[in-house]
Amino acid sequence: MKILNAEQMRNIDRRAIDRFGVPSIVLMENAAIAVVDAIFTHYPNSERVAIVCGIGQNGGDGFAVARHLENRGVVPILIIAGDRAKITGDALTNLLICERLGIPIYDDLAHASDADLLVDAIFGTGLNRAPAGIYADVIRDIAELRIPVLAIDLPSGANASSSEPFEPCVQAEVTVTFAAPKLCHVFEPAALYCGEVIVADISIPDIAVDEEGVTLALITPKSVQPHIAPRLAATHKGTYGHVAVIAGSPGRSGAAVMCARGAIRAGAGLVTVMTDEETAKLVHVGCIEAMTMTGGAAAASAADLSREPGGRGRPPLHRFSAVLIGPGLADNEESYEKVRATIANIDLPMIIDASALNAFASRANEINPRSLPRVITPHPGELARIMNTDTKAINDDRIAAAREAARACNCVVVLKGYQTLVAEPDGHVFVNPTGNPGMATGGMGDVLSGVVAALLGRGVDPLDAACAAVYLHGLAGDILKDEIGDIGLFATEVADRIPRAIQRARNF
Repeated sequence: MKILNAEQMRNIDRRAIDRFGVPSIVLMENAAIAVVDAIFTHYPNSERVAIVCGIGQNGGDGFAVARHLENRGVVPILIIAGDRAKITGDALTNLLICERLGIPIYDDLAHASDADLLVDAIFGTGLNRAPAGIYADVIRDIAELRIPVLAIDLPSGANASSSEPFEPCVQAEVTVTFAAPKLCHVFEPAALYCGEVIVADISIPDIAVDEEGVTLALITPKSVQPHIAPRLAATHKGTYGHVAVIAGSPGRSGAAVMCARGAIRAGAGLVTVMTDEETAKLVHVGCIEAMTMTGGAAAASAADLSREPGGRGRPPLHRFSAVLIGPGLADNEESYEKVRATIANIDLPMIIDASALNAFASRANEINPRSLPRVITPHPGELARIMNTDTKAINDDRIAAAREAARACNCVVVLKGYQTLVAEPDGHVFVNPTGNPGMATGGMGDVLSGVVAALLGRGVDPLDAACAAVYLHGLAGDILKDEIGDIGLFATEVADRIPRAIQRARNF
């Protein structure tokens, strides 16, 4: 699902109308029907609905909403904010119909005081500066009414092209937007003013959106579903990949356990943890389903990992289908050198995380010079070290940072944090909507890496694997939050709810 700014939405509207011949008044009619449907779904007991309309197209949507409410037995009250004489085009057509129907029309918000619901139809995506004059007064007065607000397209005062709202801004409980979400619907603090966002289809052709070349999108269940399809009966553990996890070191054994657990819960057929002997014992306790092999990047070179089996039965690396490297490895130069050598000599799909990322501080161009299937999963601090900058610079513009990192590292980048971003080298960035603050605890990233590895091990493309993994991981966290709250969530508990998250995503 694309995420648009105001200019992109204008271009898409124009393309739908001029090139594909969809009449603008049809789009307005469809928008109004979508809003009325949302009113009956979310506020079914509303008997009187006040609709505050501006003098542009957003106001026209409001006039059309009033007509449909009247036809469905709800009493609409229209309040026009601005000079009625300036209303033109499709908006004027709908206003004239409302007048002929005898729908009450006022210019004073006091007439909305006894309404059950207020519909905000003052400004749409065209607003590019702070509301002033009568509009600012009306927006502030709406807040004082303390009536539930449903906004058409976006809350008046929000900026479609920014995460920062103007002042003042309407606080909506529900926002019905059209064709695709806008930046203000997705990113805080503007998103906080939107409440629940409903994206309605108003018959804008998909091709009109696709031709805009939008490079920012929202991860949705629909995009995840192809990679979590129900399993066929005639399959076995070998069908679902064998993941090698190079992780853990003395004192850091938990990371290896959580990686393995995440991979197994996400459907990997086999998981082998390559680690030191002390950690291997703890892996057997913490995740008995995983196999272990002592060595790994902590004690072996790439040649050790890829050589043919000897008398002790060490498997060659080519028997694996994906590799996860980094969580819990030692953070020292000796370990970093082994990590870099290991990564340079493995051609398998790979996810690089945690201490393995630290091995590439100021070495972004060394991560994937051969354009192999690679995913890296840094938090902002790790990405700052790779890109030779600071954490503040990463957080000041996370989208730009993820996009630039994917280009510099020549691989898929998962920039972790609130609304985790997935970026690919061609500039496309995907925003994850799942997850919650309860997941801000140690080990969550290790579980996520395991989920990515499981998908890579099944042959899923790195970009699709990363997007599906962050969505499912966050959804598993949301399921756990619903069960026990948003404090005290264990990473292993999130891992254990990944199968349930898969089922829920399948059924969306």
